[in-house]
Amino acid sequence: MTTVKTRFFEKFNFPGIVGCIDCTHIAIVPPPANNVEYPTHVFINRKGYYSINCQIICDADLKILGMNARYPGSVHDSAVWTVSNINRVLHGNYTQNNDQTTWLLGDSGYHLQPYLLTPVVGAEQETPEGRYTRSHCTVRNTIERCIGLLKAYFRCLHKDRVLHYKPQMAAKIIYSCAVLHNIMRDRNMDVPNINIEYGNY
Repeated sequence: MTTVKTRFFEKFNFPGIVGCIDCTHIAIVPPPANNVEYPTHVFINRKGYYSINCQIICDADLKILGMNARYPGSVHDSAVWTVSNINRVLHGNYTQNNDQTTWLLGDSGYHLQPYLLTPVVGAEQETPEGRYTRSHCTVRNTIERCIGLLKAYFRCLHKDRVLHYKPQMAAKIIYSCAVLHNIMRDRNMDVPNINIEYGNY
């Protein structure tokens, strides 16, 4: 955790950050309509297609620190976060160890918490809130770049593709892609000749 904090501070001069968090939708074929455990309708996301809503946390070097691909597309980002293990760990670290110097950065879709910082919506630029929000957005852009790179590495995860598997198997594929993504990041392997549209995933 200390190493991750150090890297964020070295790159962005923003102290205490242990990761940036966001969710992204991975398209899948709909489960059978009569599936009791995974009914079809719960996989329809707000954009109208079937998906798994995948939570990702990354470090300053675009490596994936945590992933949760268990929830269908209809589940909101903040709901996935609420029941996640990392939420419980950070909550315990804050309440039991009184750690007030460790934060994740998330967008305005998340609720502000003592260990999850969000931007100040509508903050005027040349105010402390505005400067904080500008820095926040600069650092949080790492998760958008991470997701864009993950989907550039593995086109099967891109929004224009569809995983033709049951949700359980689709989740395993997503996790496997994350492991391979980290291996490629360790080796500084970039995607040649691909224009990654960050945020358009």
